[in-house]
Amino acid sequence: MTRYDCTVERIDKYVVEFDETVINDEWMEEFRGFMYDFYTLEEHADHIAQHRARFGTRFIEGYGTPLENGEVPPFVKESDVNHAINIKVTSYDSDIDVFVRKL
Repeated sequence: MTRYDCTVERIDKYVVEFDETVINDEWMEEFRGFMYDFYTLEEHADHIAQHRARFGTRFIEGYGTPLENGEVPPFVKESDVNHAINIKVTSYDSDIDVFVRKL
């Protein structure tokens, strides 16, 4: 069996927006009670952006499905959408680099 070690590098860029009338200190305190120990919007943005890059437009446990560019993502139930979080996709890396090494 021939095997290859493949490393894929890409860069996606997002702007993660929060409606702070909803995603506020009280919401974060409740979130910490059953999810992650995040204290800042920056921590939430980091987590949401990583999830989006890894899994695409999907339900994110603890958040629901964020809006995408201000719209409900295709094939997503309205009841799963969190209108207080919006991910603006500013770029997808079209120059994906793949490094292959025979094992």
